[in-house]
Amino acid sequence: MHRLPLPLVSFVSGCLLQAAGAAFGLWLMRIAGNEPAFWPSNGLLVALILTVGIRQISWAISGAIVGSAFLNALLGTGMMGFALSGADLVEVVFVALAAQRLRLVGSGLESIVNVVVLVAIISTGAAASALGGAVTLAWFRDIPLADTLTILWRLNATSALMILAPFFAIAKPGRVEPLRDIFHRNDRLRIAELAMIVGVIGVSILVMRQTGVSMISFFTAPLLWCAIRFGSPATAAIGSATSLTVILMIVAGVWPFPSGVPLASQLQRVELALCFNTIPPLFVAAALAGLQKAARDLKLSQERLRYALAGSGEGVWDWNIATNETYFSDGWYTILGYQRDELQADASTWDRLRHPDDEPETRRRIQDHLDGRSPRYSVEQRFRHKDGHWVWVLDRGSVVEHDAEGRPLRAVGTLLDISRRRARQDELSRLAHHDPLTGLANRTALTEIFERWNVEKRSFCFVLIDLDDFKPINDLYGHQFGDHALLAIADRLRACLGQRDIASRIGGDEFALLIEGAEAEPMAQRLIDRISEPIGFAAALVSTGASIGVAVVADGSPDFEGAYRQADIALYDAKASGGATYRIADGQHRSDDHAPTPPLAASALLIAAGGEPADQPGKNCEDAAEHRHG
Repeated sequence: MHRLPLPLVSFVSGCLLQAAGAAFGLWLMRIAGNEPAFWPSNGLLVALILTVGIRQISWAISGAIVGSAFLNALLGTGMMGFALSGADLVEVVFVALAAQRLRLVGSGLESIVNVVVLVAIISTGAAASALGGAVTLAWFRDIPLADTLTILWRLNATSALMILAPFFAIAKPGRVEPLRDIFHRNDRLRIAELAMIVGVIGVSILVMRQTGVSMISFFTAPLLWCAIRFGSPATAAIGSATSLTVILMIVAGVWPFPSGVPLASQLQRVELALCFNTIPPLFVAAALAGLQKAARDLKLSQERLRYALAGSGEGVWDWNIATNETYFSDGWYTILGYQRDELQADASTWDRLRHPDDEPETRRRIQDHLDGRSPRYSVEQRFRHKDGHWVWVLDRGSVVEHDAEGRPLRAVGTLLDISRRRARQDELSRLAHHDPLTGLANRTALTEIFERWNVEKRSFCFVLIDLDDFKPINDLYGHQFGDHALLAIADRLRACLGQRDIASRIGGDEFALLIEGAEAEPMAQRLIDRISEPIGFAAALVSTGASIGVAVVADGSPDFEGAYRQADIALYDAKASGGATYRIADGQHRSDDHAPTPPLAASALLIAAGGEPADQPGKNCEDAAEHRHG
């Protein structure tokens, strides 16, 4: 079966609702002795238009016009009936368009603003409709405007509010949602509580009828109870049902009222009282809905933050600067291996756990942020773990609250374990600045330290060392023996240096030293003597000599390249002299007389084996640097 076109559904529904609603209102009016009591057609048409969609308003209004024409023709009201129907349709169009434009549909009346908007647009639309109806009656029946304007406004406003308040509390754009599943979401106690509210109102109505006492204000209490416990949908529905029940009892003449009071006055006073009793609970329900939504949003944000922090491994701290009290999250304690009750929750905990070397920089950055010199606080520092080892952490935070004079009151931040990252950084830095075999500094690190010492105007010696007869060791015994020999020589270099001196390996068998404040000649001879000591590996015992070139650096001169060039020329001069000696730049001294005789030189081993020594001194040393390096 094919679905009916929406325009046709809108047209037919508008026709039927207008005819049925107007007929019901006229029937109540006839029972009440021609006093207007309840007019449902306007509210029903607004609900229809907003249900099928605002784009179908022309079809729904066309159907309503046809329904009005049919009813007017049946009753014989003539042009006056058409004019009154037109005034009603003005209210329908205004309320529907205003509700759509102000996004009232689907709001659930869950904010005070929405309740105010509902009352405002219904009151305005009812006023326009009442004015049109009063003018029509004055034109056709000579009834003064003052006699009908208030009555018609009260009739249209209260009737529309009774129908539209529940509709907007439960409606969604394009369709009507069923009442919120209170029964599905709550237990039997809540269901019994809702039934009790309805029962209290029903019993109160019966008691008032039997005792002859009209206490409309009594209904405010159970409606407030309903608003607090069940929200806007149930409050609007129960309030409208209560109001309609009382109106029908007044029309039927069974509602207690002082004798001699006209029915029109009874209806007017009671309907307004019922509206005034229903609107405050709607405000309360809207306010509570807003608070509940804020609480849900806050809880959701807290859960997201907790999940994000759990996923990132970060801990949270909250520091009350005025009292020094500090909140640490579970993640904060986990990073340092403690339980919550094992550390004092104040700022002194940071001071007790922080590495002493990190204290000055951390305090400086904290103070810079507190004084407003930096937008946030961030520092990498070490905290002592419960097990005793140091944990590198990234500590970040910012001030989030100030007093009236701008002084910081509260700061919030996070703690992140970066131990692995720092270990990787340290390893990368070590690889970038150290020789992988010997662990000595490499040429990059040597250059950086040289430049720093030069900037500081230190006086030091730049020492360039080239091993004599080292290649035959690799050729005869293999590279494993050669690596062992290099490691042994590196250890000997370290032993000859002070704590502030630097040893580096800058080539295969070439080393460079930065020695602060030492006399060049004794230092160079000591290095030659130590390097020349025999080196044993497995069953073999060999020795190698060292040729050394020294450049003296003082007061920032020369630079690295200049010092290297001077030491290199001096080194070549030492090798040209037969090796196992040193030269100081500018030819100041040599140490041929003190050169030790190795127990078994590698070159001698090669000669015995019928080979040629690899490191023979050059015949012509006029341009030493060019001969060595091309």
